[in-house]
Amino acid sequence: MSGHDLVVGGSGMLAGLCAALAKSERRVSVLARGRERLEALASRAKTINPVVCDYTAPAALDVALKEAARAYGPIERAVCWMHETAPDGPVQVAAYVGQVFCHVLGSAAADPSEPSVLHDWRERFSAFPALDYRIAVLGFARSARGSRWLTDTEICVGVGAVLDGGLSYGVVGTVEPWSARP
Repeated sequence: MSGHDLVVGGSGMLAGLCAALAKSERRVSVLARGRERLEALASRAKTINPVVCDYTAPAALDVALKEAARAYGPIERAVCWMHETAPDGPVQVAAYVGQVFCHVLGSAAADPSEPSVLHDWRERFSAFPALDYRIAVLGFARSARGSRWLTDTEICVGVGAVLDGGLSYGVVGTVEPWSARP
């Protein structure tokens, strides 16, 4: 068994990524709010550590992160998908991560009318100069019939590619043209 990954918000659309990380012989702590979904995910692999936490509460998040590190050792890599209800949560999580932080952002982060979003996040993570900070922006898929949101499988594959591929920035799907968003 090698390495400890943390996936915040991993019991839903990122569940497939958690399972893939566990199959690749990594220990995986999955932090999410819903106990039932976490337990179902943990039943898929012995190396998945479910950590129930309301990450919108900073004190609860600290306890959960300490629990994850206690259970499986220092957190080397993290994938973090947090809603705007926890605006400081990703930075709080980063304080517990030793090597790679893959920040999953919704398509709004690529809105050409809001170019400061990515800059603001990069600025906030500059407080962790030793951390390899990566951004995975979730886009959409286009076809001859129009556009649609990405499937969970497409999201997991794309975020996994950013996590493992060494890219500092990656778009899962496409965000262009912006006017084609579903």
